Amino acid sequence: MGIRFDPGLELQPSLVLRIVKVCYLPHRCLRVGKGSVALKVFLTGGTGYLGGTLLRALLDAGHEVTALTRRPQQADPSVPLRWVEGDLAKAPPEPNDLRQCQVVVHAAAMVKTWSKDRREFDRHNVEAYEALLGACARAGVSKIVHTSSFLSIGPSPTPTPIDEDARATRSRFYTDYERTKYLADQITDKYLDKGLPIVTLYPTVLFGPGGCTDGNLLGKMIYWIREGTFPGRVGSGEQVWSYGYVPDVVDGHISAMERGMAGHRYILGGENVRLNDVLSAIYKRLNRPESFKKIPVGVAEALGKLMEWGAAFTGKPPELTKGVAGVYREHWSYSSERAERALGYQITPFETAIGETVDWVRGLDTWGD
Repeated sequence: MGIRFDPGLELQPSLVLRIVKVCYLPHRCLRVGKGSVALKVFLTGGTGYLGGTLLRALLDAGHEVTALTRRPQQADPSVPLRWVEGDLAKAPPEPNDLRQCQVVVHAAAMVKTWSKDRREFDRHNVEAYEALLGACARAGVSKIVHTSSFLSIGPSPTPTPIDEDARATRSRFYTDYERTKYLADQITDKYLDKGLPIVTLYPTVLFGPGGCTDGNLLGKMIYWIREGTFPGRVGSGEQVWSYGYVPDVVDGHISAMERGMAGHRYILGGENVRLNDVLSAIYKRLNRPESFKKIPVGVAEALGKLMEWGAAFTGKPPELTKGVAGVYREHWSYSSERAERALGYQITPFETAIGETVDWVRGLDTWGD
């Protein structure tokens, strides 16, 4: 996809030269910390599950990072990290903070299963993203790496993996997170047409050590099984999903900073595995007998709806929503071949990755931020 510049967009005169320097670095296969080109990076979402791991990896790889945070953070003068306070839902970063960096990595998002005010998803995942892109354009940022989601692409019709070209116009969504990540991709299209150099990444179902959040679906499942509180398997268990191991996905982000082409999109996933096989692997690693309730999707959807009604009165997030239950009707099977070819993306075998995740969960006292 060629880069097209819209004369109506306020781009800095040096933008084209900086794109040449940053977007088209020589291709080479690398892992974090090995052969990386040191860059000045502006990072959003650096206190989140994926973003926090990415922040540490960026520093380990020798990059100089400016990270946006809503809460004051203690600075360490020995680390090339500068925290700037701000809330993307209220205002984009200061132009000077963006202008000093070669790459902006937008990993911030509202990753939740429910909110009492649904509009919060739009404010954080759509409106804040558009405001950030506008600020990047005015500041002359030479590359933006946007962390989207496999949910934006949509489910795969069968267990056969689909790729980035399966993107299509959609009107049906299970959750507000899914809906707003799809809308954010439409914002990306709009700014690509105006000439802004954006690389889009689609992590699949994230798992791995590092975050006790709604975004770590398998981690939470492992914790429930460990505690004997797993509510049960939703659906037949035959659905095939792609599971992206966070260390792999982080490596993919860093490779995309150096090697990702403006206007291109890359799925960062892992092995495509049936839910029944995922559960078997977890129970085996925990040395537990494989025993759990089987909950039909329709029953789970009805239960989720009841929990949502209760949450509307209490304000406390429900353990399950109708939309989350509905997700289990679908296959979410994806191919990462494009990222493997273009970015040198590497996938950790699922057995190895789930083993490391189970071992991490074993050491937790409780599940929570």
